[in-house]
Formats: sequence, structure tokens, C-alpha cells
Amino acid sequence: MKSIIFATTALVTAISAPTLAQDSDPFSGLYGGVEAGVDWTKLSGDVKRDRSLYYGGVIGYRQQMESGLVFGLEGTFGDSGYKNNAVGVAADYEWSTSLVLGSTFGDGANLLYAKAGYAQTSFDPLGTSGDSFTDGGWRFGGGYERALTDRVSFRLGGDYTTYGNDNGQWQAKGGFLLKF
Repeated sequence: MKSIIFATTALVTAISAPTLAQDSDPFSGLYGGVEAGVDWTKLSGDVKRDRSLYYGGVIGYRQQMESGLVFGLEGTFGDSGYKNNAVGVAADYEWSTSLVLGSTFGDGANLLYAKAGYAQTSFDPLGTSGDSFTDGGWRFGGGYERALTDRVSFRLGGDYTTYGNDNGQWQAKGGFLLKF
């Protein structure tokens, strides 16, 4: 009985595989990946923006329509590397969640996208004084993504987060995504 079930499953998979390959949308489905870039954070006591390395992970879900319109939900978790001795704080980690809207163009493997969402950063005091705190704000961004295969894509993008009270953050980053 096991061999019949296995053989039937293999046959159905073999027959449907070409159909699935033809209907493949490189920007549809669950995806995850890594990204890195430059972060410019400015808190209210800063004289100028602190430049540091950002690195983190991305996970999300997107749906690509036949028209080329792509929409989805994306989350990130990372570290901006912000450390400012004058203000006396350093970033510990940050997370964000965003709605994504984009459109494919050219051969269908190119995507221009925009996103809007919420981001929150956890800050720790430098030295022994002060308490840890978090600051949250609205994040807006956009970028370009190129599908290298049906499952792997490369992305370049930028985000701006406004925390209010003269606190803000710019990020320019690139990354690789894998569709599950």
C-alpha cells in the first residue's frame, strides 16, 4: 500500500511540475532573507546623524497578481549598530512590520516596491547610568528587487523612520531573499 501511495504521489508531482513551472510568480508566496547596509540614526540630543552598519533578517508574504501588481506584509528584525557616547545610548535591536505594494516590469523578474509600516528600536544606556527604553515610529521605504530564479531574489532599498521629537533614522540596504 505504501508503494502505491508513493508511486501515485510521484506521478502526480511529475505531471503537475511543468504546469507549476509555467504559472510561477517570482514575487508570490512566503519568503525570508538577510539584509545589510548603512544606518544613519539621529536622536534629539545628537549634533549630527550617527553612521553605522545595519544587518538583519526579513520575513514576509506577498501575492503577485496577473497584472503584475504585488502586495504583501513584511517584518524585519535587526541591529542598527547605533552607539553615541555624547547622548549616552546605543541601539540594542529593532523590529518593524510593513505593508508592501509594488509592480513588476520588463521581463516580469523586476519589481519596484513601496512600503509603509511601524518600527520600534530598543536602546540601552552606555555605562551604568540610565534605563533601557524603546522608541517607535512610522517607517516608509521603497526599492528595487530582481528575481534571479523563481526562488531567489536580490533587493536594494531604503527606509526612513520618524520617531518624532527630532528623532529619525535613514537606512540604505541590500539583501538576498529566498521564497519558500
